[in-house]
Amino acid sequence: MRWLKRFERQVFPVAAAILVAGLILAVWGMGMREASNRRLYLELEAYRTLTALTDLVRAGGFYREDIQRVNSFGLYSPEGQALYRYGDAPLQLDPINADTQPSQMELGEDSLVLYRLLGNDFPGRRPVGSVQMGPMGRMRRDMPIPMSGELLPAMAFIDYSLGDFTVRQASLLTTLLAVSIALAGLYAVLIMMYHRYLSAADREARNRELVELGEAARTIVHEIKNPLGVIRIQCGLLRRGADMAAASGLAVIEDEVMRLTMIADRIRTYLSPADRRLNPVPVSAMLAGFSERYAGTVSFETNLAGDEVVSGDENRLVEALDNIIANARDAMAGLDAVPLVETVSRQQRVLIQVSDRGSGIAPELRKKLFEPFFTTKPRGTGLGLALARKNVEACGGSLVYGERPGGGSVFAVSLPFFRREPGVI
Repeated sequence: MRWLKRFERQVFPVAAAILVAGLILAVWGMGMREASNRRLYLELEAYRTLTALTDLVRAGGFYREDIQRVNSFGLYSPEGQALYRYGDAPLQLDPINADTQPSQMELGEDSLVLYRLLGNDFPGRRPVGSVQMGPMGRMRRDMPIPMSGELLPAMAFIDYSLGDFTVRQASLLTTLLAVSIALAGLYAVLIMMYHRYLSAADREARNRELVELGEAARTIVHEIKNPLGVIRIQCGLLRRGADMAAASGLAVIEDEVMRLTMIADRIRTYLSPADRRLNPVPVSAMLAGFSERYAGTVSFETNLAGDEVVSGDENRLVEALDNIIANARDAMAGLDAVPLVETVSRQQRVLIQVSDRGSGIAPELRKKLFEPFFTTKPRGTGLGLALARKNVEACGGSLVYGERPGGGSVFAVSLPFFRREPGVI
């Protein structure tokens, strides 16, 4: 069933990825088609302009407005010699042979160059390019200078300016990239929202389990504590007339009864609703108590800017830090080094890090680290870290686990600065 649940959770991300990828491919497909159509239209413009100029030359000349985007133009004989040239048209082209293509086109950075065979466009032999009068008796201007008026042109050449073609193509590419980034961002937002939904669903399911567990645990704790109290009383009565051997056995029983009572109290504390009343807690004073309590067994490094005051319940914070430090000491039992407690303030928060050089936590166990009744200790209750996180979060803070560089564990407690609510004295 677990693999089925994992599979169901992957359906939406995979389907969303396929959909977004399809949309991006479709957008790029349409964009590339548009870019190709624009190039084809540009080539068609150049081809039509070349044909029109050829006809104008045959008719006797052309005006400057006829060649606004023409950088150069030329007509050539079958041997490649220039008959008419305008601008920087080449003086010589390759002669026509069996391998010569009807038309050739080269797209450069600023212009499009077109070569075209004219075939039988010019019926009959006649002079071309002679100066003739334009409308109303005006002489045609900017006519190509003829190099020969006796030969018929067999090839035409034009260097056609791209105009705003490059800018439009770049704008199209920019639009495609922007749309792709927007779709990728949309996918990221969808996945983020989906993971939030899954997290909320998991929390809701976990809360339901905890509610059910809490109801059962409260009943069990109530039923257990009464017999434990009776056992402790009876042990005290039996100790009065017991010899040394019996007294030693009764002491073991009392110790186990105390341990069971402590477990029952922890379960009750964990299942009880958290008190959200937040008070100012001086960090330096709280840490001073820990320094005295763990003198010689824990190293403390405090880097606070001043007398920082955090928001929370001091008893809850002390209980949480006590548990974390105790775990660090257990992890380093038998080693020469001691745990390190570092305290710094940053971004309106106080960060308390408890580091050890123990064996650390296996990666596959880290997700369960703060779950109730999960423990890696042979005699652990599995409630210490769960209760510590609950206490820290009840104070508006957070408790996270991390690996210590070089080996070991780091438990980081982050607490917000105390802010007195407006109107509260």
